Amino acid sequence: MAERRTFTETARRDQIVRAAIETLAELGYAGTSLGKIARTAGLSSVGMISYYFTDKAELMAEVASSVLAHAEEVVGPEIVRAPDPVAKLRAYIEASLAYIGEHRAEAVALIELTRGPGATPLMAQVDAASAEVITRLVVGAQAVLGGTEPLEPRIVAMTVRGAINNAVWQSLHRGPDSDSAEDLARDGRQIAGLIERSLRADPLPEGEPCDRP
Repeated sequence: MAERRTFTETARRDQIVRAAIETLAELGYAGTSLGKIARTAGLSSVGMISYYFTDKAELMAEVASSVLAHAEEVVGPEIVRAPDPVAKLRAYIEASLAYIGEHRAEAVALIELTRGPGATPLMAQVDAASAEVITRLVVGAQAVLGGTEPLEPRIVAMTVRGAINNAVWQSLHRGPDSDSAEDLARDGRQIAGLIERSLRADPLPEGEPCDRP
């Protein structure tokens, strides 16, 4: 039977995870320790963290799980509400970037987690799951939009992932006066439009130079 927590224990655990996200976003993975997380959370000692998490690795895994679950809670309904397969693909792209724009600390924390020990298998699982979701959405959109020679869904999914990741990277390195949420929302609309147009068009025959208008 799964361990049952009291309301107070759940709230304290969530407080620690939130503090870990904020500490990662501010100090990076290398600069994040249980002691600094405890100070961010306003806890009197590291022991209060150790009551809920065995070590830093377990806490970092919970941070990743928490951020991804929250993103899914926000993005998922947008996809469900979209009226058709094309709109669902667009909703995934736009809602994903809108979420990141509105939750900068979570985005930075997740990036920092890729730099820690054990990050490779964790992020490989995340990437694989994300690629599977996008590929399914692409297949659905192609059923409506696909030309006579539809693009390989896996390649389109890779392109979507790369465009989203690049937009996030650029956003994190813009000046302090930029509006990250607005910039990413705009990027999301443009990326979605570009992908939709690529799915509408027939690809060039192999070997034909890409110089036609």
